[in-house]
Amino acid sequence: MTSPKVSIILAVHNEADYVALTLASLLTQTMRNFELICIDDGSSDGTSAILAEYAKNDGRIQIITNSSNIG
Repeated sequence: MTSPKVSIILAVHNEADYVALTLASLLTQTMRNFELICIDDGSSDGTSAILAEYAKNDGRIQIITNSSNIG
């Protein structure tokens, strides 16, 4: 029997100083069968690039960008 799949939703906005540590913590949990949905609310400080780098290296990460708040 497989473990149930869990969705973790992480909302971020200009969190470049903290998002890498947060992602690393989530991705090293003992439960491996989950998806991580990151909602980037129009960050302008490099958060988007950090999310993209992690997503490139881990297939459990999905990024949704809300560009309506940019500007």
